Amino acid sequence: MPSVAIIGPGAIGGTLASFLLKNPKNTVSICARTLFEKLEISSGGETTYHPVTVHTDPSETEPADWIVLATKTYQIPQASSWFDNLSNQETKVAVVQNGVEHLANLEGIFPADRIVPVIIDCPAERKSHGQIIRHGDVRIDIPNSANSLAFSQLFTNPAVKVNLTDDWTSAAWNKLCINAAGAISALVNRPANIAADRRAAEIMKSLIQECIAVGRAEGAKLDERIIPKIIASAAAAPDGSMNSLHADLVAHRPMEWDARNGVIYRLGQKHGIPTPYNQLAAQLLSLLESK
Repeated sequence: MPSVAIIGPGAIGGTLASFLLKNPKNTVSICARTLFEKLEISSGGETTYHPVTVHTDPSETEPADWIVLATKTYQIPQASSWFDNLSNQETKVAVVQNGVEHLANLEGIFPADRIVPVIIDCPAERKSHGQIIRHGDVRIDIPNSANSLAFSQLFTNPAVKVNLTDDWTSAAWNKLCINAAGAISALVNRPANIAADRRAAEIMKSLIQECIAVGRAEGAKLDERIIPKIIASAAAAPDGSMNSLHADLVAHRPMEWDARNGVIYRLGQKHGIPTPYNQLAAQLLSLLESK
């Protein structure tokens, strides 16, 4: 029976935990700062409850076959404190985070050959500790490898669609194009459908164009035809719909501006590609965060 420890039971980690618990072959535990007794998942008008084992102290844990790291990228230093007790020479880590630096962020913390970088589309929101609303199915993109195949086999529910891709870099940068454009909502404190405003759409277009240029320099295959699709999708979002960056701003939490926009500026510098829109977005978001 594969043992799985989930670090970070937010909207993403909690949703994944619920699906892992649906597979009776898995033994699942949750590593969190706050204790709770069950996962409450609401989806499609139905609510399911999953009793869970929650640890709040790393010393309470023992080695697991899999660690699912589902924290924010800026929480990695704190989250890595769990790794010593949770891992042995066989343990593998699935890094389920925003951005394109899944391996780089764990450099010196965990061996790269036992890391599975995960790109996820998981429409969900956390209402409180252990309480999550899921708005749709989950899609996971992971590299085509033996470790990735083993990770995919942890999920048996058809609502989780796992894609093993030979071009993970392109998948990651495609997702980053969406996330980079989403900065506009946090910058003006407006829901996703602000994209219907021509002025917002123009800024989003520039953010995505810069992301495409840097992504291509990093080896990603990116088609500029995704630009109007990303903008149209945001413009059609329901009233009040917020991406995680915007939600963190509203809740006065730290934001992943570096993983979503700062990384484009940083890697752009490496390749000599100017990225003024993403540079400004990252700087402004960091100022908003420090208010």
